[in-house]
Amino acid sequence: MTLSRRTILIVVSTFLALAIILAMVSDLIRLSSCIAFLAGGVFCFVMLESLESAETRIQESEERYRILFERAPDSIFIIGVEGDESGRIVAANQAAADQHGYTVDELCRLFIYDLNSAETNKIAEGLAAKVIAGEWVTAEIWHCKKDGDQFPLEIHAGLILIGGKKYILGFDRDITQRKITEERDHLHLEQIRLLNDELNRRARDLAAVNNELEAFNYSVSHDMHGPLTRISSYCQLLLEDDSNLEPETRTYIASIYEAGTWLNDMVDALLHLSQLTRVEIVSGNVDLSSMAEAVLKELTLEYPDRSVVTRIEPDVVVAGDSKLLKMAMVNLLNNAWKYSSENSEALIEFGVDRTESGSIYYIRDNGIGFDMKDVDKLFNVFTRLHDSSRFEGTGIGLATVQRIISRHGGRIWAEAEPGIGATFYFSLP
Repeated sequence: MTLSRRTILIVVSTFLALAIILAMVSDLIRLSSCIAFLAGGVFCFVMLESLESAETRIQESEERYRILFERAPDSIFIIGVEGDESGRIVAANQAAADQHGYTVDELCRLFIYDLNSAETNKIAEGLAAKVIAGEWVTAEIWHCKKDGDQFPLEIHAGLILIGGKKYILGFDRDITQRKITEERDHLHLEQIRLLNDELNRRARDLAAVNNELEAFNYSVSHDMHGPLTRISSYCQLLLEDDSNLEPETRTYIASIYEAGTWLNDMVDALLHLSQLTRVEIVSGNVDLSSMAEAVLKELTLEYPDRSVVTRIEPDVVVAGDSKLLKMAMVNLLNNAWKYSSENSEALIEFGVDRTESGSIYYIRDNGIGFDMKDVDKLFNVFTRLHDSSRFEGTGIGLATVQRIISRHGGRIWAEAEPGIGATFYFSLP
């Protein structure tokens, strides 16, 4: 059968189309294979890069921990607790080696018991048991160096896991200097305790002596008052007697009377001075200005022929014992009155200087003053800087003032110039 030209063209066209389609499908299959191959290669490359990065991070981390381990200033030990490694030093840093006088390799061939002192080995098993039980332990122990010297350590140890195995991680610090300091402090405390015991003993002895002295003073005062009073009384009777006493005899009797009166006053002053150390301080507000006004007013009435200018700063109030402070003010103002008696234009002042460290109180006069080279003698008992024939007194007044001020926790001092006057300063905390 003869095919028409048209039919042949249709068949040929169809086969050509199929061929083209098959070629295209084949190309697509090859392209897909190539893409899959390329994708697999990319994936492998990414995985490899990730593994290399992770390995680098692990190496960097290991390097950091290795540096920390090796460069740590305190000793670090890793000690085995299982099997053949039990008690063996499996790792140690350079600080541990330097501390014990070994090399790191030498330490890693030892057991921890080789480093412990004999006393430490007695408690080591108990400490290890606590650590293995999961407790972090801090304790003070003693280790031995390679040369045999022993030294104290403070350890801090706990349990760790490495590769599924148990180890003890220990941090050790040499506390030799701390122990020396503690021992020195202990010796100082012992010395302080011994000194306190000695001070307490001396205080008891002093209290006993003071009691004896007070009893003696009372006895002397009591036993002397009677005879002195009788002597003074008899002398006074003789002086008042209208009988004709020879002038020389009357002078002798008058001298005996004055000496007896002075001695009586001296005995009273000594007794009073000795009691000042034992009298109880009753603190309260004390108006020193009013006190000074009252004392000077009384002196003015007692010596009406004297013309004295007084200057008193008002409203000076302090905390202290009113009776004792009055005694101090009386003594100081009497001194100012007495030693300015030869000045026709006498001036007596009471005031206060307010400073950053506190108030300083003063009593000033323009009397005869004194030489500052004798200032250290001023507050001594029985010390007189001036002729007793010109200025009467027992020589105990300023010692009494100093004791009163000291009992209040303050201090007293003086400044003066001969012929110009004197100023007595005192502080009262």
